[in-house]
Amino acid sequence: MTNIPRQRRYRFPQMAVRCPWCRAAVGELCTNPRGTKTRRADTHDARRVAWLMTTECAECHAAPGTPCTTTDDGNTVPLPDVHPARTPTTTTP
Repeated sequence: MTNIPRQRRYRFPQMAVRCPWCRAAVGELCTNPRGTKTRRADTHDARRVAWLMTTECAECHAAPGTPCTTTDDGNTVPLPDVHPARTPTTTTP
């Protein structure tokens, strides 16, 4: 019999990765800096970007884990955010 990994849905899809800002674990809501109060309406932007960077960018073809880039006067420049085309799946095993 084949074991099929169970897919889990999170309240916010970016909860599939650890938050680099507050260090909230996978599946846990982000917290304030002291870890005493959870953010229930959203997650930190850093966590959203970390989640988006788990896939290749369809627009600039940046590899997973590397920032999106743009070309400015022939030079490749990293972007502070990610392209809207960079969208990973919303579930995790």
